[in-house]
Amino acid sequence: MFNSLDDFRVLLARLLLVLVVFGVAWLLRNAVAWLLSRPLKLLLARARASTDIETVIRSIVLVPVRYLLLALAIDLSARILELQPPWIGLALNVGRTMVIVALAIFIFRLINTFVISTRSLYLFAGITLDAALLPFIRTGVTIVVIAIALVIVLQVWGYDVTGLVAGLGLGGLAFSLAAQDLLSNLFGFAAVVSDRPFVVGEYIKTPDVEGTVEQVGVRSTRIRQPDQAIVTVPNNKLAAGTILNWSRLAKRRVDFLLGVEYATSADQMQALLIALRDMLQQHPKVEKDSVVVYFTEFADSSLNILIRCFVTLSDWGAFTAEKEQVLLEVMRILERMKISVAFPSQTVYYQPVDDLPGLPPALRQSLPPAGSAPVSLPEER
Repeated sequence: MFNSLDDFRVLLARLLLVLVVFGVAWLLRNAVAWLLSRPLKLLLARARASTDIETVIRSIVLVPVRYLLLALAIDLSARILELQPPWIGLALNVGRTMVIVALAIFIFRLINTFVISTRSLYLFAGITLDAALLPFIRTGVTIVVIAIALVIVLQVWGYDVTGLVAGLGLGGLAFSLAAQDLLSNLFGFAAVVSDRPFVVGEYIKTPDVEGTVEQVGVRSTRIRQPDQAIVTVPNNKLAAGTILNWSRLAKRRVDFLLGVEYATSADQMQALLIALRDMLQQHPKVEKDSVVVYFTEFADSSLNILIRCFVTLSDWGAFTAEKEQVLLEVMRILERMKISVAFPSQTVYYQPVDDLPGLPPALRQSLPPAGSAPVSLPEER
């Protein structure tokens, strides 16, 4: 089997050296894991103050380090034993595959560790996202990592991945065309969650619907209208449309015209304006800097006063009750000052035709005398 005793000794020495290589790799696993864990320790200490940091670090780096050291040992052992083809290629491919698997496991566990909360993600990557998007981020990145690792492993083993990548591209195109609405709603959900134009419980108005948001789902959002009917709106329409969020008002505006009769004198008007301004300035819920009270117009049947102010209430019910109190105070001021509110009216002045000056004699003679019965027209047959 062996040509000489020297060949046997050389083989035995190489086998012993291979055992030493595997033994050293096994002994160094904890030391290498400790060295690789140093950059992660500071981030974990800031992001996970109440978590066992050492346990988390070991779960991230220990298994990938074992695969890396095992791959290194296999590579060195194949070179030490001077394996011949095809065994040398097989050993090197196994080592490279284990390196790729180790990196994929490391990235996968890193994602599952840091992409568990918005704070952890911000500390790790400086990215701020809504918590509802984190599961989609984790799933998407995991799929990408697995796909890239699979393609690299196939290349290592000599497979042509060009056709596979092209097939995956065509399959992805067909899937995207078939699930166009689903994908558009999914991206709409991501836009709604990331931009946060509204949250559950807020009252919004869009070109299609108005009501209180009850649920934000992956495909659609449920909104309860004031008549208590529930409307389901696709997320892509919400993301592309205009959204008016009434719940995020810090204050609401009181804006109306007060019309008083033309019998009101200038002195009464000036006193009324002063009284209205003082009333609004002293009101506890009215923003003092926003008070606007001006006599603005001689209208057809009234003297119009513009009254405008902001009430520091965002809730619609509370605002309406406060606006009611303001209107009642306005009525009391009008009653106290003996000023009446005008309403649309017309005054008709009647004058007999005989009293009209400048009427031509011929026309005056053709008119019936005053007080006579109206002339009846002949009935058509």
